[in-house]
Amino acid sequence: MDSVQHFQTLARYKTWATQIFLHSLPFAATLAHVFKHSTHHRGQITAALTAMGQPAPELDMVYMLQAEDQPNA
Repeated sequence: MDSVQHFQTLARYKTWATQIFLHSLPFAATLAHVFKHSTHHRGQITAALTAMGQPAPELDMVYMLQAEDQPNA
């Protein structure tokens, strides 16, 4: 088994509420879900602002990081 297969099959993401163990999920799948779910919320923000007649800001992380890296004009 190579290291990628090991990571995908054996690495687990575990959650607790205080001292009570709640879940053990595959880490790679959990991480993928986090990214996909954040995309879902960015879409909700864009749809809500557009429905209210407001311009939607750039919500793509790459563009946001590039804008932060630019010197103030």
